[in-house]
Amino acid sequence: MRILKSDIMDKIIVLDFGSQYSHLICRRIREFSVYSELVPYNIPLEELKKMNPKGIVFSGGPASVYNKDSPQPTNGIFEIGLPVLGICYGHQLIVNKFGGKVKRSHKEYGSSLLSIDNNSDLLAGMGQSTRAWMSHGDAAESLPEGFKVIGHTENSFAAAIANKQKMVYGIQFHPEVVHTENGVQVLKNFVLDICKAKQDWTLENFIESNSVRYFKN
Repeated sequence: MRILKSDIMDKIIVLDFGSQYSHLICRRIREFSVYSELVPYNIPLEELKKMNPKGIVFSGGPASVYNKDSPQPTNGIFEIGLPVLGICYGHQLIVNKFGGKVKRSHKEYGSSLLSIDNNSDLLAGMGQSTRAWMSHGDAAESLPEGFKVIGHTENSFAAAIANKQKMVYGIQFHPEVVHTENGVQVLKNFVLDICKAKQDWTLENFIESNSVRYFKN
């Protein structure tokens, strides 16, 4: 059996919770030479493990975590020991899953000033403040035990949170869009420094590997 480059290279998995920006998250990660793949939010845990990712990103989405039919990740996903970054709805999922409280709040849509409370780890290299793109109607009211605020805006006291021991992070803003100043730096910090993913992906490798699969089938 031939082992393909795409099977052994480091990868980041993005769980799709319905955000219009889900594919863009993958694109941004690939732009700094790390393979990223978008999968359904409810991918079975065993299937996810077989993909052997270095980290997981929860995308945003239009749902509210306190609704009965809100999309939820597979049980056990936080117990497999991988770094997790939740974006917008993904951020609210993390707050809710770990025992914090999410409430309906003043809808925040557009550019907001993000004040950095801890400019190391996830927000390293971001300075004291930056412009960030918000798109949400829910926000954290209280944080789970073990989580700390690392960034805030005027309307969101916990616009960025971290539990460094568990390697779980949540951000209320969208780092993948161009409206967030230096947002790619946040993704780089997560993927390269927290997940320790190697920058070994190229489009040429991807095309070569998929061509082999196509002709074998």
